[in-house]
Amino acid sequence: MEIALIIFAILFLGIVIGMCMNILWLGFAAVLYFVPTIIAAYKKHPHTLWIFLVNLFFGCTVIGWIIAFLWALDFDKVITDFIEFRKEKYSTKDTQGAQNSKDTENTQNSTIEGEIVSDENNS
Repeated sequence: MEIALIIFAILFLGIVIGMCMNILWLGFAAVLYFVPTIIAAYKKHPHTLWIFLVNLFFGCTVIGWIIAFLWALDFDKVITDFIEFRKEKYSTKDTQGAQNSKDTENTQNSTIEGEIVSDENNS
């Protein structure tokens, strides 16, 4: 009788621990699933409700979760800022390149003029 009671207690304890672990895993999965919504709420994103709805209904498709995640991070602003940065960087290089070529051209012109002037002085 005592052995049966001990076996029952061990099995019952195992079931309870297993259920608790399942609840913990379910909670962890829910938090992970709603990371885009949590980020949007933390950042006070103006479209938090829409991000939540996309996350809720399309997050299980993985691509929906990625879209909601990038939207929550304002990834469109990151891309726009990157494009503007690259435009400024290349336009600055082009401007500097044009100035350098003008400086080189002016130096060549003054050298040519100097040679002409020196040739006139020798005559």
